[in-house]
Amino acid sequence: MNDIATQQGRTCSQVALNWVIQKGAIPIPGAKNAQQSQDNAGALGWDLTDVEMAQLDRASRSFV
Repeated sequence: MNDIATQQGRTCSQVALNWVIQKGAIPIPGAKNAQQSQDNAGALGWDLTDVEMAQLDRASRSFV
């Protein structure tokens, strides 16, 4: 995830939220301050590539 975040110029949390959105789910991220809300909003308006989605899909299976 770190590599994808770096390549996309995003944070890991933005990548994770975007991945969930692209999977068709609606995440409900928490935010304790304005900075966290802004970070969460950075997950919107862009898409992970098909290759990145596949990489994250494979990585997620290792946690199940």
